[in-house]
Amino acid sequence: MRAAASTKNMQPYSAGQAHRKSVGSIPQAVVLCGGLGTRLRDVVPLLPKALAPVAGRPFLDYLLTGLAAAGIHDVVLCTGHKSEMIEAKYGRNAECGLSIRYSVEPSPLGTAGAVKLAARAISTSSFLLLNGDSVVEVDYRRLIKSHVASGAKATLTLVRVPRPERYGSATLNANGQISAFLEKGSPQDSSASGERFINAGVYALSQDILLEIPSSSTPVSLERDVLPKFLGRGLFGFVSEGFFIDIGVPEDYTRAQTELPRRFGRAGSHSC
Repeated sequence: MRAAASTKNMQPYSAGQAHRKSVGSIPQAVVLCGGLGTRLRDVVPLLPKALAPVAGRPFLDYLLTGLAAAGIHDVVLCTGHKSEMIEAKYGRNAECGLSIRYSVEPSPLGTAGAVKLAARAISTSSFLLLNGDSVVEVDYRRLIKSHVASGAKATLTLVRVPRPERYGSATLNANGQISAFLEKGSPQDSSASGERFINAGVYALSQDILLEIPSSSTPVSLERDVLPKFLGRGLFGFVSEGFFIDIGVPEDYTRAQTELPRRFGRAGSHSC
């Protein structure tokens, strides 16, 4: 286990902040791994959810090795609950060739609040945001390219599932823009038009999104409080036909033990 690198909270982004790298640059990635993991407490009581073991590897390894394999090496981990354990595991330079920085929530800030706190570490004009408790097979570079080409403010990776009403979901119009968000439990015959997908937890975001997030000690949700404001003004979907799994519930965490090694391997050349 590596010695922990020193951790400093990042300050919120401001409109007058310094120069940003061009959209043609390889994007940075921000990973949300500060959740409490309450639904997994019975099966993983002593670890943060990001370090929950999957076939002998921390779950976060699968996300980090995927980023490294795509050539994305600049990563910010947004941590909170048991953050010291994540930092002790990965330090500042992971074995898979990543440069890692940390943004530590002093108290739970929600998904949007965590991104806002980390904003001073984000130097590319468009960046990737990943939920730290799910994996989806998606081409990160194609996602960013599509995001920039469309002029989107936010582009959500979307997947098809047999029963989308089990999740919060989204509908797409013919132009690839998200036309509506539907709450969990909304029926399939909803009046919202367009095919229905679920949010796979991988986003391409533009810096404009950061300006829409209030600086607050009260938790702010990206999914509920921020993204709906962009309906009709730059909110796009990027459909992935690849594998998707969320380990946030015990039954899917159990399924991940066999599915993730089978699809992504146990170690590989980019293993962290």
